Amino acid sequence: MTPEQRAGIVDAVARRVSAQRMQHILRVEALAVKLARFWGLPEEKASIAALLHDVAREEPVADLTALVQQCDDPWIRDLGQTPAALVLHAPAGAVIAKRDFGISDPEVLKAIALHTTGAPGMSRLAMIIFLADYCEPGRHFRGIGEVRALLYTSLEAAMLAALTQTLAYVRSKALPVDPHTAAAAADFQRLAAGPSPLPPEP
Repeated sequence: MTPEQRAGIVDAVARRVSAQRMQHILRVEALAVKLARFWGLPEEKASIAALLHDVAREEPVADLTALVQQCDDPWIRDLGQTPAALVLHAPAGAVIAKRDFGISDPEVLKAIALHTTGAPGMSRLAMIIFLADYCEPGRHFRGIGEVRALLYTSLEAAMLAALTQTLAYVRSKALPVDPHTAAAAADFQRLAAGPSPLPPEP
């Protein structure tokens, strides 16, 4: 991606979101690129996914629902069957990234689609976009320091901490829990537990 191509994406996204949201997006991009560099992942993919992760964030829920329901990708439609309307902008953002920005890389599109809920079996790029969105410097809430402290130690441990915090918050507010978030937390919990011990020799 050339500087001119990046500028084109930034300009196009800025026309779709508020100035405050755009500043958040740019902070997410900066952290995502830094994490990609540290963990040896393609920085360009991290940049593109981060710039487009919230492209649909300020669209009406009815429009987001229609967009994901009409998508020809069954995986996107499945993500759209969420009880938590707040997360719909993520799969809708992947649809817009493909339709309006010509993004065809499935790893980038999945990273955009999963940046709010997570899911079992996430790629490292998807983890980075989720965590960059969660931990960007403009975020200030209880527990964020714990996640930030893990970013350069273990992406999996950071994901588990972030997902655990998210589920605790959602449940404390009696809000609907997206099943992909619960499944993702269970998946990272299994990873943290490590492989099952071998049975004893007979």
